[in-house]
Parts: sequence; C-alpha cells; structure tokens
Amino acid sequence: MRDIMADVKRWQEAGKTDFALATIVETRGSSLRPAGTRMVITAEGDVAGSVSSGCVDGDVIAEMEAVLTGKANLLRPSFGISDEQAWGAGLSCGGAIDVLVERWTPLHARLMAEVEARRPVAFVSRIDAAKPPLHLLHTADGVTLGTLGDSDLDGMVLMDIAAAWPGPYAQKHSYPQGEFFIEVIAPPPTLVIFGATDIAVPLAKLARVLDFAVIVSDARRAFLREERFPDVETRFGWPQDVFKPEDFGVSHAVVVLFHDAKFDVPALKLALRSDAFYIGFLGSRKTQADRRASLVEAGFTEQDLARIYGPVGLDIGGKEPAMIALSILAEIVAVRHRRAGGMMSKR
Repeated sequence: MRDIMADVKRWQEAGKTDFALATIVETRGSSLRPAGTRMVITAEGDVAGSVSSGCVDGDVIAEMEAVLTGKANLLRPSFGISDEQAWGAGLSCGGAIDVLVERWTPLHARLMAEVEARRPVAFVSRIDAAKPPLHLLHTADGVTLGTLGDSDLDGMVLMDIAAAWPGPYAQKHSYPQGEFFIEVIAPPPTLVIFGATDIAVPLAKLARVLDFAVIVSDARRAFLREERFPDVETRFGWPQDVFKPEDFGVSHAVVVLFHDAKFDVPALKLALRSDAFYIGFLGSRKTQADRRASLVEAGFTEQDLARIYGPVGLDIGGKEPAMIALSILAEIVAVRHRRAGGMMSKR
C-alpha cells in the first residue's frame, strides 16, 4: 500500500476518483513481489505500482481496465510465470501469483489513511466468487468496519487477525464460508540504539537503507557527535532520562550496545517495560548472565527476560563492526517477520 499512496493522493488532489486496484493475494514458487503488493490504475490510464516487475503487469492492467469499464465486477486471475518466461523477460523468479482485481472503495481509502498515520491496521478481502467484493477492516483502537457477510465468519477472522497482530502479515485463509486474504500492515519500524559505539555507526546506516526510522541515544557527548550520525535522530542523556517505556511501541526494535552495566541495565529495564517487538543486547554470555541477574533483582521474571535476544544478532561470522551490525539488523528483520533466519538453501 505504501508504494502507491503518494500517487493516489496526487490523483485525488487532481480530481481523479475512479480507480481499479490489483492486489497479490497468494504466491507460489518464486515471486519478485510478496503477497499484499498492490498496483492501481485510474480511469484516465495513470498507473502506479507493480505486481510483477513487468512480466505480467500488462495482463493485470487489462483486467483492471475491464473492471473500470464495467465489463467485469470482480476478477481473481491467476498468472503463472514459467522459469523460461521469467528468464526470457530478464527475470529469474519463476512461480505464479494470484491477483485480486477490483474497484477502489471507501474502505480502501480508510486503509490508506491508517497506513499513512503509521498505525497497525488489518484488511481482509474475500477472494473467491463474491460479488460485489467483501472487505473487513480492523484498526489499532479496536474499530471494525465492513463485513465479510457472516457474523460468525467475521468473529473467526478477527481471532486470526489478533494472532497475526501487529504484523506484518499477509496470508490466504480458508474457512467453510470461502477463501479470504488477511493482511496486517505494520507501521514502518523504528530502531532505537542505546550506545553510540563503533557498531552503532554502521547499524544506523544500514537501518536507514532499509527504511527504518533510527534514534541513537547516549549519555557520552563525545560519542554522540553529529558527524558520526548525520541522518538520524540523536538523544543525549541517560536512558531513563530521555525515554519512557511508552515511547516504544509494537513497531520499535531496541538494541543495547553500551557494554557498561550502569547504562545497560537502565536501557534494558526501559525496553522490557515497553511493547517493543525486539530487544537485543550486545555482550558475551557472562555479560548476559550478569545483566540478567541484575534485572531479576529488579523484579523482572524469566518470562520477561526471554524477550531479550542476547548475545545479539545472527551467527553469520565476521567480527568487524559493520559485520556485527549486519547480523543484528538481519535478526531484527527475521524476528519482525516471524522467521528463524536460517539459510534459504537449507529450507
């Protein structure tokens, strides 16, 4: 959704209101675009987004135009891409995608508003033969809009949304009443780095490349120099003085890099009292044990401490600061997507 929002807003400001929307609802085999990817077209022929990096976009656009001209009401084409066709188009994806094609509705506009406000939001679409399309939207403050046509079904879907919350999540679900695409769109993540160390410098840079918002905090002015962190927010002071636990929500990852107990423990206390989806702590197993003992003395339980990823990062080898930063960020991404982080070739 984020890929098309700027164009949709620009078109709306220009007075264009009639759109068709294509959404990938399932992928099989390899695909260059994941489920949840969207493409939109106006009645005037403006296009934003892509569902395939080009190889089947033309076919999808033809289906979208059919929706806009009234020749179809709801389409769910399946586009298969053979390995030969993929290579012939300069791609190596192979596989197939299922695409839901429909008209833009007021509920899509509400979805875009929630995403733009950086709030988690769930959106459910019926992807079988329903005409007109059925959708359900669920917001972070508990509001549910729309219906899938059956109150019992709505209840089951809301339970599945709760299990996937706060996302990111995009998966086809089958119920006795039919097939549905459930998507939970999470806000862009924020990485909070405690400790402006030599590892923090490449970690902040890598995170910005992946579109994380980044905050670096330290009580040592000499480390927190602007030239070391030119494109990120910095906060000078002790962890407990510049943050409150409620500052870290479900889209926050916290990494503690101080390697100094007087800073480590306050930062970890803050993170453990928050809703952060990831808490990473740099240090040897002895250091981990020492800090955990201090946290237990402070009243934290073993269940609380289980939220800490420490020693931090995936085991990819490399001792240099940039390599350690890469391993940390890789683990954050894996945790956010509920993955173990192993090698693809071993799956």
